[in-house]
Amino acid sequence: MHKSKIIIIEDEFFAANHISDLVTSLGILVVGVYHSGEEFLNQTNWEFDAAIIDIFLSKEMTGLQVAEHFKQRQKPFIFLTANQDSKTLKEAVHLSPKAYISKPFKPNDIVAALEIISHKLSPKLQVRGAHGIEQISIDQILFIKGDGAYVEIHTREGMTLQRKLIKELEQQLPDFFIRVHRSYLINENYIDQKKANFIVINKIKIPLSRNYKET
Repeated sequence: MHKSKIIIIEDEFFAANHISDLVTSLGILVVGVYHSGEEFLNQTNWEFDAAIIDIFLSKEMTGLQVAEHFKQRQKPFIFLTANQDSKTLKEAVHLSPKAYISKPFKPNDIVAALEIISHKLSPKLQVRGAHGIEQISIDQILFIKGDGAYVEIHTREGMTLQRKLIKELEQQLPDFFIRVHRSYLINENYIDQKKANFIVINKIKIPLSRNYKET
């Protein structure tokens, strides 16, 4: 199962915890919270997808200096700052952050920035749409229903019909997609309710076959 993994570099403990809670609420994994650039560089194994970095950290190393390491490794990051002076912003621009968030921030500021970065990190599934080949973020797929030589790919935005066998798609998708019925493949991250004979996802009942109940 793959979820986007985020780390936070923020010297204010309250802010760091608040951001961590917001990130977790989006279904993104927080795999590290660091309170200085030095602590991060001493402890990190770089096994994460992106970061939120406060530009002004309390110890000697600034967020700008930390971000230099991210740029070298081509790791995406978001800058968090309480300072809007032109010199700092000019230096920050050269480091190519994916977004800026100003303090004091609103929860929606964090959510919007992370949704953008999470969308870019999410693996895509190519489908044939009305305007040619399109891409669907795999993380946004709720479930897939097979019907002979066709499949219905359901997301919160709607349904896409494709000429493909469900078995073919099953082989392409990550392991958080589970076969619960010969005609249904579900994203386990969206299960709202599980009963003896059915599963509910987004208010839709999906049958649970006896052959797949131990999944």
